[in-house]
This record gives sequence, C-alpha cells and structure tokens, in this order.
Amino acid sequence: MSVDQMVDRLTGRLSGSQDSGAAAPLQWNMTPELAYGRHRGPARLRSRQAAVAVTLMHDDQNGWTIPLTRRPTSLRHHGGQICFPGGRIEPGESAEEASLREFDEELGVSADVISRCGELPRQYVYASDNEVTPIVWVTRRPAMAWQPDPAEVDEVIELPLASILGRPAVNQVVQKRVIRARPHVISSSHRGSTIPSGVTRVGTAESIRDVLEGCELRFRTPAFDHQGIQVWGATAVILDQLAQALRYISHS
Repeated sequence: MSVDQMVDRLTGRLSGSQDSGAAAPLQWNMTPELAYGRHRGPARLRSRQAAVAVTLMHDDQNGWTIPLTRRPTSLRHHGGQICFPGGRIEPGESAEEASLREFDEELGVSADVISRCGELPRQYVYASDNEVTPIVWVTRRPAMAWQPDPAEVDEVIELPLASILGRPAVNQVVQKRVIRARPHVISSSHRGSTIPSGVTRVGTAESIRDVLEGCELRFRTPAFDHQGIQVWGATAVILDQLAQALRYISHS
C-alpha cells in the first residue's frame, strides 16, 4: 500500500471506527485476564490524561515499521515493558500535541509527519491510573538516528508492520505483580483471616497484611512475539486494534 493510500484509507476507517453504522467496531482481543474490562473504562473520575504516538513510519528500504520503546526496569510504572512513545497531556496541550512532544523527548528526534489519521479507542490503564488516547500518525523515517532519552528509554524497537498483520505470533505469557497492602484496606481486625483466593503465600506471616506484602499475583496475558520480544498489555491491545483497522482497509 502506498503512503497516499495508507493515509486516505486509514483516516477514513478511523473516523468511522466508533460509528455503529460504519465498519464493525474494533475488538479488544489482547487484554490480560486481570483486566476485568478496565481498559474500556470508565476511567477513574480524576485519572491522569495521557496520549501515545502510534506511528506508521515508511521508507523505501524498510517499508512500514512502528517505533516502540523498551522502558528501563527502574521505572515505577511499566518498567522493562515495550511501549509506544507517550506520556501525560500537559495543561493547555491537545492529545495530538502531547503525543508528538513525547515522541520527540523520548526518541530524541522529531516525527516527520505526513498526516494524522485519527485515534484508536481510548484505554484506561489501571496500573498507572492513566486514560490513554492513541493518536495514529503516518510519518517518514527521520533523517537522523534515534537518540533516546536514557531516563525513559532503554532501547528503540522498530516493529515491522507485517509482524502484526496476517497471522502474527501470539503467545500466552505469565506476568507477576507484587501485592502491597494499604493500611486503610486491611485493618488489624483481619488478623488470623484466610489468605485471599489466587494469592500465593511467601514465607510466614502473622496477619493478612504481612501475607499480602510478601506475595505475588500471577496472571496470564496474550502477547505478540517478535524475535523473542514479548509485547503485551495496553501496547498489544493498541497494536491489535491497529491491525484490525488495516486488515479492513486492505480488503475494502
């Protein structure tokens, strides 16, 4: 598909993605089993507003690729995960402006934008309390090499678009979350109570608070597998919804 075709068809598809009278709505296929529908909202009333740049980048040598980032493991939220460039929408910014600013700050180069094609469905990311707006851009490859910000990016990964189309490699992987009790949630009156279902006890403990602070919650999630790189969570949901939109326009 040429750049002009991509822009025209994808813009048309995304402008009608939430219209029940247009194409079939985008599905939520790649959600973790622990999501409980939170990705679809409603978001918490005062949740942070964020935006990510879903960038379809084209050049004659590499074709269509999507730049992603691997987060440093030291980050509090999403450490070590594969993500789109993005972050909080600052006061006075639009979601589009925030996504491009974050692209520039994280990757060290400005996006060479050809066109904004629209938005994919918003997601509420429970772990970081962010309601995320994915903005889809078609761009040219930057003239200079990536210069990622080491505080936010360990590695820039150029994902070939073909890897999420057709029959992509999808695995079920196990993720872990450390459980930490909050004083207003667990009181001394719970001493001696049983351990909640699904929680694995680690070591000995005198109360539920001690148990929860020493436990891991494990859950399964579908993940795209690209050359040994596992992409899961909100990033995988967005990639899958992008792929659904692209499959539709390629057959229309």
